[in-house]
Amino acid sequence: MAHLSRTGMSRRHALGLGLGAGLTVALAACGEDGTSTTGGGTSLGGASLTGLMRASFIPAIHELQQKQAAAWAQTHDGTVELTFAKEWREQIAAVVESRSGEDLGELFANQAHIYADRLVDLTDLCESIGERDGGWYDVAREACVVDGRWRAIPRAYTAHVLNWRTDLFAQVGVTEFPTTWTGLVEVATRLRDAKLPRVALTMSQAGPNDSASVAYSLLWSYGAAEVDKDGKTVAINSAETRAAIKLMQDLAAVSAPEISSYDEGGNNTSFLAGKIAVTQNATSIWYTAQKQAPDIAKNMSHARYPQGPAGHQQLVEMNSLAIFSHSKRIEPAKDLFGYLMDKGQLGKLAEIALTYYTPLLKGYDDLATMPWNSEAKLKGLKGLAAGGHMPGWPGPASRQSAQAYNNQTIVNMFARVISGKAGVDESIRVAEDELKKVYGG
Repeated sequence: MAHLSRTGMSRRHALGLGLGAGLTVALAACGEDGTSTTGGGTSLGGASLTGLMRASFIPAIHELQQKQAAAWAQTHDGTVELTFAKEWREQIAAVVESRSGEDLGELFANQAHIYADRLVDLTDLCESIGERDGGWYDVAREACVVDGRWRAIPRAYTAHVLNWRTDLFAQVGVTEFPTTWTGLVEVATRLRDAKLPRVALTMSQAGPNDSASVAYSLLWSYGAAEVDKDGKTVAINSAETRAAIKLMQDLAAVSAPEISSYDEGGNNTSFLAGKIAVTQNATSIWYTAQKQAPDIAKNMSHARYPQGPAGHQQLVEMNSLAIFSHSKRIEPAKDLFGYLMDKGQLGKLAEIALTYYTPLLKGYDDLATMPWNSEAKLKGLKGLAAGGHMPGWPGPASRQSAQAYNNQTIVNMFARVISGKAGVDESIRVAEDELKKVYGG
């Protein structure tokens, strides 16, 4: 851990240091002359407020959050230490289990339901933020409200999209991204037949988040579900599930063979190297392309996931902020969250994140400075969360649906079939058995 001295280094110089993923930096709460400042009832009294945060592929996201935390700490007589790590979920699980360690953390998906009894009630803060900024999207409440109480703040979601090469599509006579899954299979077939870089949507256990984004979205768009609306009755064994798997089989047959082995970064690397024409990812891949592969960047765009017989349905990749109940600095942590969720802070984060951090508050939708309003390639991503769902839909978000997500049951159901490890019926049966154990059916 690197710690910035409260008296031996100016804040300006400290913030000029490299603040990248996996690096923990204590942000000194002092003025340029090294004198301490205080913030009244939420003063840290010279202590540190610590947090585990999600690492992204956009370094500017980390740098801005560090600077924002430093600005808050400067008036609260202490320091804020934020650790950005790829393994943040595993680290948070360890903190929750031991009831010791960091004060706060960035949760993923519906983890608030898993850890609810060890998270601080943030209901008053969340309701006031919603009233101020146009109201929360429904999916935000689904993710963070447990038994009527907000156990986390739905800070933002990562807009998962299909990143595609406009120049390669043009070579097979396609100028717009297909709006249906069957249309995507048709384009993928054209690319394969033309011996051009192929479609490559990750579907493997090694790439759980990218894979889940497609697996759940495809399943739902065909009218299938892991559980009924009651949140108890396992419903995966259905004709709709078989239709969704058949679509994935058809797509896989004309896709790059690596789709069943990609990890979370493998598809990014292949896309940036020009080896594939389409892959699912956050728009952070475009951010990287502009710096590392400018020829790719100028010939790529972003599209929503296609529709199926049940319309456009999409998994929302949630990022929420929570305070662990073992923290000795709950009030300062709440105050920090209030500051970070202020439009002056959250708005700046959304601007630089290129939809990697998209607010779940409706008041941001029409702001001219938001990426979907200021960048033509991102125009179609406005309000993506409006039709989005949490794992377990159409049942309610729950501890059980979160566990099924963590088990990768839906991902593995698709992956077993396209990798040839199991037939359709067997793979559905395995998924059904796993889900019944989770949901108690």
